[in-house]
Amino acid sequence: MLDLIAPMGSVLLSWLLLFLLFSGLGIAVLKALGKPLAAGWIWLDSFWLGWALALGVMQVWHFFFPVNDTLVFLFALSAALLLSGQSRNLWGVLHRLAREKAFLILLAMLGLWMSNRALGMPIGYDTGFRDIQAVIWIDAFPIIPGLGNLFSSLAFNHSVYLYDALLDTSIWSGRSIYIATGLLLLVYLAYAVGGALQLLRSGVEAEARWSSIVASVTIPFILFQTVRWGGITHFLTDTAVDLIGFLTLIYLLDFLQYWRPAGDSSDYFIHRLAIVILTGFTIKQSFVVYGFATALLAIIVWIRRGGLGMKAAEVWRTVLPVALAALALLLPWLARGVVTSGYVAYPQSIGRIDVDWAIPADQVEIRQRTLATNTRLRGGDPAVVLASWDWLGPWLHDFVRNVFPTLLPTCVSAIALALYITGIRKKRPERGAPALSWWALLPLMIMLAFWFVTVPEDKYVRYVFWGFAALSTTLAALAWHWIAWRRRVLAIFALVLICLAYVVFLIIRHEEILVPAGPHDGFHAHFRPEYDQFETDDGLILHVPIGMNQCWSIPLPCTPYPHTAISARVPGEPRHGFRIKPKKESD
Repeated sequence: MLDLIAPMGSVLLSWLLLFLLFSGLGIAVLKALGKPLAAGWIWLDSFWLGWALALGVMQVWHFFFPVNDTLVFLFALSAALLLSGQSRNLWGVLHRLAREKAFLILLAMLGLWMSNRALGMPIGYDTGFRDIQAVIWIDAFPIIPGLGNLFSSLAFNHSVYLYDALLDTSIWSGRSIYIATGLLLLVYLAYAVGGALQLLRSGVEAEARWSSIVASVTIPFILFQTVRWGGITHFLTDTAVDLIGFLTLIYLLDFLQYWRPAGDSSDYFIHRLAIVILTGFTIKQSFVVYGFATALLAIIVWIRRGGLGMKAAEVWRTVLPVALAALALLLPWLARGVVTSGYVAYPQSIGRIDVDWAIPADQVEIRQRTLATNTRLRGGDPAVVLASWDWLGPWLHDFVRNVFPTLLPTCVSAIALALYITGIRKKRPERGAPALSWWALLPLMIMLAFWFVTVPEDKYVRYVFWGFAALSTTLAALAWHWIAWRRRVLAIFALVLICLAYVVFLIIRHEEILVPAGPHDGFHAHFRPEYDQFETDDGLILHVPIGMNQCWSIPLPCTPYPHTAISARVPGEPRHGFRIKPKKESD
């Protein structure tokens, strides 16, 4: 046990410093939005807003420089200056936080649990397949033209890799995988635990935030990530999207509950929702449909509540920050896609730019068909799978087997919706009382429909299933308004505790209660695969893993799928990128 103190302590200390860094950067965003730093939600908002700001800055920085220690120093200096400028507010925040004994105790327990899980060996398939290699390239070079020609999965434009690379510094050089995802999960847990306590303390329905119910119900899903050793030691983009998806739903509910055309303070609910949606766009393409659907719902509500009836100056004050955030986050992201693949939104074939490093169109088509096939029936024949519905039977079998990601939230949603329908039919609320409509489910429903007909693999929509369950639970709790609020709250917590009990059962069943200290300064490192060298027609030397298709930390340039037509755009200079030689040149 004593040998766990140093590695777990280093993780906890690093998480604390990184929280201060991103929340410090978030102060700049809060000031731009006219919001002072305060305790509770605002401080946690500051982290996510600062994280979004950092992603935006890094997207531009990486056009010219690798994401390295210099940028870490500049971010840290900026955060320190911003925090020192808020010293009076900061001390007030800490003073109020010190009185939140239950929150601090629960957060400390979760921090210890998460820091222990952070010692586990990375085992995520996609992390070894592409994620680590993507981060190594970002660490080593400015953005590489045509990187997707070396290995098509490296063309996926995930801004979260920049964050992973940023943490790859100091004692974490070469192993930021142990702290990157865990920090995001722990900060979200802090948000969710705060919401659960706020819900528990609410004496009447009017005192409760709708979003507190959603945050509470998602806690078991976050802790489910920690069931297996290595469950949080990865660079998987799906986890980052899960958290952004939950935050989007939470911010949407706050907007629906509290926004009124009443001035500056109310606009904050719009601005933070817009920023988190735009950030989700840059992290993963699969989020785009849900993000747009949520934004459309928010716009409709804004109009129906009199947004267009405000003075021109007030409308401008609402819209301008959203437009600036869109330009700052999306334009660099679109440009990055063109640089790495020659397409605005690879693997979509639309938006192809005529550059010499553009991935050949036939390869893009193959990638699309392979993705559509594997998400229905992994390893199936595209010609067979995509031409019939025979894949649906095995797909449904897998859906049922994935109890926690899909089956459990589906059952919770079905029961909660039945209770909601029964409740609103039995006794409608009085006119003028704050009400949450089933319309809030529409973005999730649209996302599920789009997902099913395009890439129906559960990892792309885990947040949708659990968000649907959480929002359905919220609707059911509010619909039975004639029942004492405390009883409804207890019912919500009973649901959460049942889900948590299942998480505990899984941990015990897998006999993975405590991660022991590993041989590498207390951490368990994944082995580096053996690799061979492959020479292309142009003499470019590629590193190819032997016996597997995962590169893990094999030296650059690594690809599990070498091809003789891969060519360096400038011989001996990987900084200038890669292209696929046309057949006439090869001949």
